[in-house]
Amino acid sequence: MGQTDIIAYFGFTGPIEPGGVGRLAAALNSAVNEGVETVHLAFSSNGGYVADGVYLYNHIRALPLRLAIYNTGSVGSIAVSVFLAAEERYCSVHSMFMIHPTTMGHSDGMSARRLQSTLDAALADDDRTDNILRERSRIPAAVLASRRHSEIHIAPSEACDYGMVDAIREFALPKGHQIVQI
Repeated sequence: MGQTDIIAYFGFTGPIEPGGVGRLAAALNSAVNEGVETVHLAFSSNGGYVADGVYLYNHIRALPLRLAIYNTGSVGSIAVSVFLAAEERYCSVHSMFMIHPTTMGHSDGMSARRLQSTLDAALADDDRTDNILRERSRIPAAVLASRRHSEIHIAPSEACDYGMVDAIREFALPKGHQIVQI
């Protein structure tokens, strides 16, 4: 980061769903359009829809800006993949990460074919998520295998060990700067 970098500060808390993902993508797009070179994002999300998370992951990776993201609470489920899209990653000492298998909606009244189709989609989403986790971290294979059948909670020190974060560091807005909540 040079002395002439244009920096923006954002906050996001909420689900990874079309509305929130659209707002976050729009804010990042506006930052790029305004010549911002670095964005610091205070981020907390328990997850949401895999498709929206994969979209946001790919969108962030495609933008020509440096994103420093901070887990300031909890980052779980598909939000972990979104978090891993950033080049620079930090977490609060009191934060937590959680990964788990993709869940399916209610199966009441589903035909066998529809149920199989839903299962196939969930397994494909698990594969997409695993690929991102493998590419962007050093989460051990045994932990990734365990997340296929249960929730795995990852503390800040483990997140450092697993390469999910660069360091345990609190988000702090420098005096005189503005932050936009998305």
